[in-house]
Amino acid sequence: MATLKAIVKTKMRNGMYKVYIRFTHNRQFSYMRTSWMVNEKGLSDDKKDIIDPFVIQQTSILIEECYNKLNQVDTSKWSAKEVLEFVLEYEKDISFSDYARLHIDKMIKRGQERTSRNYKWALQHLEKFARTDNLMFSRLTSAFLNRWIETLSQTTTRSKEQYPVCIREIYKAAIMEFNDEERGLSKLNNPWSKVKIPRSDVPEKRAIPASKLRAFFNVVPDRSRFTNPLMEVGQDVALISFCMCGLNAVDIFNAKKDQYNNGIFHYERQKTRSARSDRGYFEVRVPPFLKPTFEKYLSKKADSPWLFNFHDRLSTSDSFCANVNVGIKQVWEKVEPGFRASLYAFRHSWATIAQNECGATMNEVDFGLNHSINRMARVYVKIDYTPVWILNEKVIDFVFFTDNESKHIEKEDKSFERISKYNNVRAEAYVMGKMVCAIEDTGFSNVDQIMDKLTTMLPKKISNARVQFKITNIDKELTQMYQRLV
Repeated sequence: MATLKAIVKTKMRNGMYKVYIRFTHNRQFSYMRTSWMVNEKGLSDDKKDIIDPFVIQQTSILIEECYNKLNQVDTSKWSAKEVLEFVLEYEKDISFSDYARLHIDKMIKRGQERTSRNYKWALQHLEKFARTDNLMFSRLTSAFLNRWIETLSQTTTRSKEQYPVCIREIYKAAIMEFNDEERGLSKLNNPWSKVKIPRSDVPEKRAIPASKLRAFFNVVPDRSRFTNPLMEVGQDVALISFCMCGLNAVDIFNAKKDQYNNGIFHYERQKTRSARSDRGYFEVRVPPFLKPTFEKYLSKKADSPWLFNFHDRLSTSDSFCANVNVGIKQVWEKVEPGFRASLYAFRHSWATIAQNECGATMNEVDFGLNHSINRMARVYVKIDYTPVWILNEKVIDFVFFTDNESKHIEKEDKSFERISKYNNVRAEAYVMGKMVCAIEDTGFSNVDQIMDKLTTMLPKKISNARVQFKITNIDKELTQMYQRLV
């Protein structure tokens, strides 16, 4: 155990002596400056000991506090400097917000930019709940975290699990950095043992029936004075994705010229390459059926490293995906006004058709989607991708060369939409989980009329925001939820 004593050093110009607490440990010395000073009358004749009664009393209290802190850890192998640092940092709170932002920056530098966004959104939501942009670790108790998680139950089906997991991962990294088990240092407590993270809801099956896929790809895009208008790009990228085993938008946009050789597209899946030992590597043969569309967008610039020319107009994969989805939406308006299915739905559709219509096993579907399966086998086996190429050809054949319908078509329940003007309806509007207005009345013929009415009742400060509507047909005892951007 270190020995502590109040001492003075050299005399200052004003004739006073600054008081220090000297830490003696393992034959080493370290000094902690205090706020007290004494004159020569407060020192012994040899100037080595402090005799001022007030300073003796105050330094004794301080020394006792230091001993109380040091008694909680084993300092036998520490240096005197480490002992002093421990005492000085003992009660100093750490900013979780600052640490989290540094953690997110490190993720971006490691190439996990897309994943880091989930962490960023989780931190923003937590700070909004705490009503501060400088949240300290000391506030992150199990009770505080459980209250925050409870508010997430009213958000999207995925974030109520994803956000707490992100915050927990940041906290675990901080524990690894600030706590030292070998030295007995536990600066951060772990509140997560008493925190229950809910499971996300089962994602909605977004597969598109074969008949609708045929109708989508059969649409002739509107003529435009622009080169590669959105409708055309949306339809073509959807075709590229679907006919290449549900290839993701980010992997299409970031593809480079050296990834396409002899009709085979080689890629590492951006979403999982940093988490998998094989870096998510996969090979997809571009079917002859797709080649005209695929090669239509190949970059013609000799000095460009990118495989496709999408980089000529767009700077990020997010803007690319957004533009593609706008084009897809325009095509759907021609097929079935009001129907919604983004680019990712074509990946779901490929998987569903491969399994339900082409007899593929779930493992084969996972393999085709480049999911992580058979991890050890991937280490030892030189993988043959031709079974996936054959399966992909079967999917293309089923959609484009038959008129068969998908076996399992989910029929949307429209019973709620049939509202009589005599039905008593209760409707509420919510923003960020808080109810902002409500009505209970009759005279409505459909849900759009109800939402239109509630929109006019929204507070003026609410604009350009997502509003959730909960509508209950009291007479039928049916409730349905909707969302609008207002």
